[in-house]
Amino acid sequence: MQELIEKKHFESLWSTIRSEYHSGSFEYVTPTKPFKTVVTSHFRSVRERNRYGVYIIRQKSTMDVLYVGKGGTIKPNGEFKDQDLPGRLKAERAKLNSNQWFGNLCNEYGPLVIEYIFLSAKPESPALVEAKLIQVYLNEFGKLPDKLQAF
Repeated sequence: MQELIEKKHFESLWSTIRSEYHSGSFEYVTPTKPFKTVVTSHFRSVRERNRYGVYIIRQKSTMDVLYVGKGGTIKPNGEFKDQDLPGRLKAERAKLNSNQWFGNLCNEYGPLVIEYIFLSAKPESPALVEAKLIQVYLNEFGKLPDKLQAF
C-alpha cells in the first residue's frame, strides 16, 4: 500500500475511488441558505441505502481541495456507528454548527462543491480511504488541505 500512496496523485486516486463506488456531488453557493437544508434536500433524492463514506469540499471556482472528511466509524463488531455521511456533513465543526461553518467557508472561498463516495465497511473503511487521500495530498502538495489544517 505504501508504494501505491507514494506514486499516486490526489486527483488520480480520487478518480479511481469514485469509479469503484457509488458517488455524487452537490453545490453550496448561497451562504445565507442553511447548509443543513441543502444537504437534506440533496440526499433525499439519493437512493443508496448505505450512506457511509468519504467526502471532499472544494472551492468551485478553482476546484482546489479545502477539506477531506468521512462519515462512518466502524464499531468493533464490523458494523457502522450511527453517523452516516449526510449526518457528518450536518454535524458541528470547530464549535460551530454546520450552517455557520459552511456559511463562513462559502463567504471566504465562494461557492463550494461537495463530492462524496459511499463505501462499505469491507474491504475499505471510510477511515482508511480518508487517511489514504490525506496522505497522498500531503505527499503531493507538502501540506494539508486548507481547512484540514485548522483541526
